Amino acid sequence: MSKTQETEHAHALGSRCPCRPAQRRSHKKSRNGCQNCKQRRIKCDENKPACKKCSHLSLPCSFDSAGNAGTKTLVVPTGSRKRGRPLKWASSPDTSTQALAPVPIDPKLSSPETPSQQSLPLNVDDLRLYHHYITVTSLTFGDDVMWRDKIPRLAFDNPYILHLMLALSALHLARLRTMEATKYEQLAEQHHSIALSHVTNLLPQIKRENCSALYIATVLVCNYAFAKPPKNGHLLVQRDATETAWWNLFRGVRFVIETMGLAAIFSGPIGPFPPETTSNVPPPVGRAGYIAWEKPLADLSMMIHYSQSSGLPNLVEICEALICCFSGVFGTAEQPQDVTHGKMHVVMRWLWFLEDDFTKQVEKLNPQVLVLLAYFSVLVQTLECFWYMRGWGYRILESIAEQLDPGYAAWIIWPRDQLELGCPNDLSSLD
Repeated sequence: MSKTQETEHAHALGSRCPCRPAQRRSHKKSRNGCQNCKQRRIKCDENKPACKKCSHLSLPCSFDSAGNAGTKTLVVPTGSRKRGRPLKWASSPDTSTQALAPVPIDPKLSSPETPSQQSLPLNVDDLRLYHHYITVTSLTFGDDVMWRDKIPRLAFDNPYILHLMLALSALHLARLRTMEATKYEQLAEQHHSIALSHVTNLLPQIKRENCSALYIATVLVCNYAFAKPPKNGHLLVQRDATETAWWNLFRGVRFVIETMGLAAIFSGPIGPFPPETTSNVPPPVGRAGYIAWEKPLADLSMMIHYSQSSGLPNLVEICEALICCFSGVFGTAEQPQDVTHGKMHVVMRWLWFLEDDFTKQVEKLNPQVLVLLAYFSVLVQTLECFWYMRGWGYRILESIAEQLDPGYAAWIIWPRDQLELGCPNDLSSLD
């Protein structure tokens, strides 16, 4: 595998860009931290009865003996956080991008022997969904060996993965069989709801034995959120306190990787990493090939650099990360990429770079932040070869255009032009 391919695979799983190595912060070493911080290999402030890291993530801290008694819950964090820590990520049965309520943890779920012993009755509809997943849906993700062979085997011992497989299969059928869309959307919600409660319960108990399954589960939760048609106005901008931007779903994947590491995740049934086979990405939808992005992105970077009103100290750094993603997708004028579509790992890695302070600026309708998101929609459109990403680029841009200060309207002309050129049909048909 070439160095470029290895870099792209690293990006796919949340690694920082190799051209921007992370700097190690020095700190006083101690072996007295709580068990959660030791497992995640992060600095613990050793506050009692619960350290700040556990309190922030609403995780049971080993310092708090009283907190370890009785029923445990996982409350999805909603407050501010430091760089590299997970945000709320999962969804509720009502809306695929709403925040989760606390869910009691069933001690039986923590036993590695439990999943294979659980009774999982399947009816005819479930068997139909499973057959469709194996024969059709699994072949649409870009890695046939992983999603058609390895994931179903993993699901036999982890029923929540099977439920997520069936949920995605149901949403796929809802698009293919429009006359039965309501039926399949209801089936999708049922399976998604069951799986989500189990995944939520198990995340605080993540360990080497279940990290591969939880990693796949968090990826499937993200795919489900994209596949489910978004409600009007529910895209990148929050409308009320019960909603969260869809990008926060990736924090679940990020949490698993930062807690366990890639070596542990891919040491089991979904390994090896990088994969030995090449991906089978679906053909592009609409325009494909290099686009002249360097000048527009350079102008955007200059605007942000000289602006004194962004309210976000690292906005220039975030813009540089976006430029890195554009380069990874399209290449440069001197060295354009031959394939510019379906690079999910390159496009979505920008979302890993975003922190709580960025989200707060979105809520404040910071114009520079919204313009960055508008440019990001151009990258999202290159993913529309995947059925569950169809129409997302346009919807993101329209959501931003509705909220943007009119004084910055000229800055989203280029993204809109690119979406119009890249869409095979009239953009209005995607509403």
